[in-house]
Amino acid sequence: MTQNKLFAGYLVVFFASLHFILADEVQPHIKPDLPDYDETGRPLPPGVPRTVDTNGKTLWIKPQFTTPAFQKEALRLVVQEANVVAKELKLHDQLPITQSNIVEYFVGPFEYSYAYRRIGNITTKNYMYGAEAGDKFSVIADTHEKEKCWSYLDKGYVWPISRIDTNSAFQLATQWLSAVHMDVAGMNRDCRVNVSVDSAYVQAPVGKFVPIYWVSWVPKNGEGLSTAGVRLFTPTKTLLDLMVYDPKYILRKPLVFTNLSELFPGTAPIHIYHEPKTIQTIGPLPAN
Repeated sequence: MTQNKLFAGYLVVFFASLHFILADEVQPHIKPDLPDYDETGRPLPPGVPRTVDTNGKTLWIKPQFTTPAFQKEALRLVVQEANVVAKELKLHDQLPITQSNIVEYFVGPFEYSYAYRRIGNITTKNYMYGAEAGDKFSVIADTHEKEKCWSYLDKGYVWPISRIDTNSAFQLATQWLSAVHMDVAGMNRDCRVNVSVDSAYVQAPVGKFVPIYWVSWVPKNGEGLSTAGVRLFTPTKTLLDLMVYDPKYILRKPLVFTNLSELFPGTAPIHIYHEPKTIQTIGPLPAN
């Protein structure tokens, strides 16, 4: 088992988001991803170095700050959640998932995980599981999806376009989303739903298609990236990708660190930031 570079972990989020843009053939406004240091329900222990304002509100945590104990506990939580998700989706994966049968993983340093509420992801031989939104499970991807898509083409799943069935694709996608406790009703209410034949990996001849579908939810107000997306192959009811990026539609409980004081022992320095005083001048300045 090897840990990805920190930069590679950031790329997981970036390219997944970029995929949403390309898949939906839109160029939505991308809101800046700002750090969130709100301690409501997740108080910081004394062992975390930080800067606060004069009211004690956290403004900044040292970038890349973490401890080996935190990294270990974060990995344990992601593995634990991956086992739950694999059972809910009835995936063909080696269960139970343990640290010994993980191919690779990414766990962000504490500052990154806390500020952006993204804990990390693990990859087995068959799937990647990620807790990348609101400290909750949010993404799963088949590690062999490209090869599978090509195999569908090679096996003759090339059908006339008259057989396109977006309803069946939508039903499968919503069943899987519901199985992992996503707010399908809320997404249907707030988003524009798009179901299309997916051509990310294979292109069928003119007048034909391979029954791989991309089902996506995009905010009706046009703000932000896609809310969710599911890639699937209907003939065998195979899930290839499932991603939900807006945590308000994830009904699962967040992964919780119940022992932060143990993970960050001792007392770290806390700096207080004072707003610079401004001088207001009324009337003309006196002549020299």
